[in-house]
Amino acid sequence: MGVDVSRLGSFDFFAGLDKQELSFIAANCKEIKVSSGTVLIQQGQVGKEVYLLEEGSVQVYRGEASSPNIQAVLDAPTILGEMAMVDPERIRTSSIVSLRDLRLLSIPIGTFLIFVRAYPSVKEKLRQVMAARS
Repeated sequence: MGVDVSRLGSFDFFAGLDKQELSFIAANCKEIKVSSGTVLIQQGQVGKEVYLLEEGSVQVYRGEASSPNIQAVLDAPTILGEMAMVDPERIRTSSIVSLRDLRLLSIPIGTFLIFVRAYPSVKEKLRQVMAARS
């Protein structure tokens, strides 16, 4: 597990942090690849990780896949699954399906929360992302 710190540079909410500060997150990232059409996050399930979308696009929707209520289309680089961090039970509020092949970094929610609490600038930028999406 772990990725090169330089891969985190394209994500806005890490702006202003140096390599040493980012090394904690980089050490806890796991790269995953997802094929187009795959449901990455299922509404109602317990979230165990957040994802940093490095490459690709996803569709965020609520309801059933057969008749989705589309919330957004998100392109890399962005964070996915962050809303589960604010729910004490970590319940996913939306589903996410890949529109193209994806390359993501997976980070356990607990680990990411430790990082966010340690860096107020990241917490504020993440709060802005969440407010824009809710």
